[in-house]
Amino acid sequence: MDNKLWYYRNKKGLTLQELSRLSGISVAALNKIENGNTKDILLNNAITLSHILNVDIYELFCIKH
Repeated sequence: MDNKLWYYRNKKGLTLQELSRLSGISVAALNKIENGNTKDILLNNAITLSHILNVDIYELFCIKH
């Protein structure tokens, strides 16, 4: 799944461990998302990440609307 998680996480100055702690999503799952090694993501997790990173969910996950 295309996404800009790495970009926005680094822009915010967060490590994977910090984002994991804030989001409740495991480091392993975040790593898979960042590297595009997952085909889908739970909507709840996508919303949580977009809120923490303060970025539109469509922008974060490269969704055209």
